[in-house]
Amino acid sequence: MVNTIYWCPHCKVPIIKNRICPLCGSDCKSLSTTGVCNPVFLQERKLISYILGKDLTQSDVWYLGSSYYLIDGARMRLPYIDFYKGKEHLKIAGELRTNIVIDDIFPQTDTFVAANEQYIKEMVFEAEEYVVNLVEKLKSQEDVQYMPTVSFSGGKDSTAVSRLVRDALQNESIIHYFGDTTLEFPSTHVYVENYFRKENPFTPMIPSETENDFFKLCNVFGPPSKFERWCCTIFKTSNLNSEYQNLNGNSLTFLGIRHSESRERQNYERTQDHSKIGSQINAMPIIEWSDCDVWLYILYRGVRFNDAYRWGYKRVGCWCCPNNSDWSMMLTDIYFPELAAKWKATLFDFAVKTGKADIEDYVENGRWKTRKGASGLQTRNVTIADTACNLSDRARNIIIKKKINRDVIEFLKPFGQLEIFDKEDATYITVTEKEVRDAKGNVVLPKRKICDFVITWGTPVLKVLPTKGTDISLLVNRLKCQLRKYQYCIRCSACDSVCPFGAINTMGDSRYSIDETKCKQNLSECSKCIAKFYNGCITCQVLAGKKNVAPDNEDS
Repeated sequence: MVNTIYWCPHCKVPIIKNRICPLCGSDCKSLSTTGVCNPVFLQERKLISYILGKDLTQSDVWYLGSSYYLIDGARMRLPYIDFYKGKEHLKIAGELRTNIVIDDIFPQTDTFVAANEQYIKEMVFEAEEYVVNLVEKLKSQEDVQYMPTVSFSGGKDSTAVSRLVRDALQNESIIHYFGDTTLEFPSTHVYVENYFRKENPFTPMIPSETENDFFKLCNVFGPPSKFERWCCTIFKTSNLNSEYQNLNGNSLTFLGIRHSESRERQNYERTQDHSKIGSQINAMPIIEWSDCDVWLYILYRGVRFNDAYRWGYKRVGCWCCPNNSDWSMMLTDIYFPELAAKWKATLFDFAVKTGKADIEDYVENGRWKTRKGASGLQTRNVTIADTACNLSDRARNIIIKKKINRDVIEFLKPFGQLEIFDKEDATYITVTEKEVRDAKGNVVLPKRKICDFVITWGTPVLKVLPTKGTDISLLVNRLKCQLRKYQYCIRCSACDSVCPFGAINTMGDSRYSIDETKCKQNLSECSKCIAKFYNGCITCQVLAGKKNVAPDNEDS
């Protein structure tokens, strides 16, 4: 639950949770019920001065969310939209870029911290206790070993969690994974390389890098939108999953996720045994913290943070994220004009390619952010035919729009162990599910033959002969999912991120491949690679018909 933030008129600082100021005893007035009350640094105050037409560089300014600010004790809404849409920001961009202040101290830091010191100490104690107790609990498990790690983005939340976890465990050598999507703000790379690494020399920072080209994939999927965020799976989750496979054991990953960030995250549990990356447990020490709590902690601990926050960014992730607000887009125009121009060119090309009626409106007014499905691209939500097969009354022909060759075998491995017999008329494949054992080695599910495949290479038909007791409809639908992957695979690496055992690989010089020594090859135990994406393949999911999906909040 987010605590109410009050304003002390005497000390002129926010007071979290307490209506009576701990410093002067004044009766405070309610200021924010959303938990947003963030310090505004000099570089952002310079921009606000231009927008309002008066010098506020020496003023006390706090950001309250939804474009509202508290300026010298007076609440007001910043009318920046007309300033941005009228391109006024471009007139002062050069001045702001060439005179960047990055080492200023927020004027009210000492008073703000002193007034809320007892509050933040209690918050830190509870969060650190959670970290220690969870690590100790997992140590007691005999069957699985977990190694504490930190998922580090370079944003304020992961920065706070990094410091908090290392303090709690009294260990500076906790492995940090930096998810380098190639789309981070340049200031994020500067922060990680020039500040965090140098100030924390004993903390390993491992970048998870991608081989994919974001702009080439935009030509395939279209630009990411609030409804079609294919980029997160391909550029973040996939690469992190590959790195976690190198750990000695599984990862207990500490993240800076918070309930107040978005609607989607409001229902997150503090500890998640099941996550996007299957070999990890997710732990979120600050899940109940507000924006103001995080900033209070950073100032209280004197933690160095990403300079993009000083410039006015409210969130620091990917610079072209569809969840970025007009305010963020304006800041990118100012501080990273080359990136802004490149992205607008990409959006313009997509709008032309898909025949948008008003291209300028589509690009400049953010219509691209709400696109759903193919949106003018060729739809790949295909129906795969299946017909009765004359081999038996239970057999089916599955017919795709591509000639089937031997590389399809990799896509069939999740169904079970494959025994392949090449004959003159066709290739016959017997599929047997592996046995499943519990943690003590007892057989829970015995080996079981589920079907046979018959394929004549170079034809579009796969014949499947299910054994008695096998659900024909379920088996056929799962096969269709895998064959859609086979038809449309562009080695985007989305599938790599889905497998909790690291069995799938599409990276490097290899084609889509599955390591059968890692794959469970029993769909009763694991079918994640088949069921994760709509119709089996992320390409079909993104380039499908329109779907009703509620997006995350954009930064406000």
